[in-house]
Amino acid sequence: MSTSGRTNRVPAVARLIVVVVLGAWLLWQIFTVSFAAVAARSTDPRLLTAFGTPQHPQAGAALAQARLVGKDHQAARQLAHAVIMADPTNDRALRVLGLATEAGGDRQQALAIMQQAGRLGWRDTPTQQWLLQRAILTDDFTGVVQHADALARRNRGGEMVRGLFLAAVAEPRLRGALADRLAQQPMWRGAFFADVRQRLPEALAEPMAGLFKDLQDRRSVIAPTEWMSYIDRLAELGQFARARRTWATAFGVSTQQLAGIPYDPAFRAASARAPDAPTSQFEWSLNANLEGTVTFGDDEGRPGLTIPTGVSAGAALASQTIMLPPGTHELTARIDGSPETAAAGWTLTCLPAQVALPRRLKRGSNDELSSVIFEVPSVNCAAQRLALVARDQFDAKPATVRSVTIR
Repeated sequence: MSTSGRTNRVPAVARLIVVVVLGAWLLWQIFTVSFAAVAARSTDPRLLTAFGTPQHPQAGAALAQARLVGKDHQAARQLAHAVIMADPTNDRALRVLGLATEAGGDRQQALAIMQQAGRLGWRDTPTQQWLLQRAILTDDFTGVVQHADALARRNRGGEMVRGLFLAAVAEPRLRGALADRLAQQPMWRGAFFADVRQRLPEALAEPMAGLFKDLQDRRSVIAPTEWMSYIDRLAELGQFARARRTWATAFGVSTQQLAGIPYDPAFRAASARAPDAPTSQFEWSLNANLEGTVTFGDDEGRPGLTIPTGVSAGAALASQTIMLPPGTHELTARIDGSPETAAAGWTLTCLPAQVALPRRLKRGSNDELSSVIFEVPSVNCAAQRLALVARDQFDAKPATVRSVTIR
């Protein structure tokens, strides 16, 4: 009996030993992998020395990089090579190998290695920066945009990449490569057009039109907000005529529609426009802070601009950028209601000088609405901002502007 009991206990003990050994081995693996991961992110030379081996490729690549920074190029190259032999897709080790090879004087071999690193590791910032710099030095226009794109997709490169994309507009071959990339709808396309709105230099105003043409040639849909970024920037730069032509072309405004001053004198286009449609400064736009208070159209569905009561004096209700030649101009408006009791009047401000022009009221001081005369000077007044501005009016009554004409 006792012999049989001892025999039955032997397999159980053996299984326990196996479980303990396997558990210890597994814990050791977890321990080493965890510390190797910590070492790969650490600058502690003791951790890197302990775990910086081909058996732990990430830590090995980090140690190789540390050797490279310490200018021990031979050691960096040997360790990076060993890591790549164990992990051929380790882009960091490839980059270290390439830079160490370059430091050793073999530039052609270094280039081949760095290009392979770039193909494997578009997320590796130093690799893409190195390749971008080389593409710039060798006039590799496609490569410049490709590597700048890799940096922009990870929000790396900052001002350098943003400035590079804008500068690319000036060089036709570089602009073509940029158009190719923009046509693929990269995630940074919106940021690029935001930069166009805020930072496009005056010297690039005309070449930027070429980029839009390049995008159209590639059948890339240009969003209304992208057009507006360019149009608003042109106006900000004082290029009002170009801005207005671009707006008319981009949004299909006919020559006949443009003939009248102001544009859309009877508010037909404004009344039919969707509330969320992008609006150019060369068409009627409402004060966003008065949404719902001022409207185009009325209860009968007829075009017109309502003038509310109770709005703080000086607030612009609606406005439009126009371009009047120097001289005397009379604005006349057809009003439903009494112009004398309406709580608004017309103003004209020179652009880009931002100087309000004096006015003469043809029908008396209480009527700032139905007839106003302006004198447009010959200097610093290339364009003007026409605005319907709220005024203090005792016992004000609602009114509607049905049409506006300037002669």
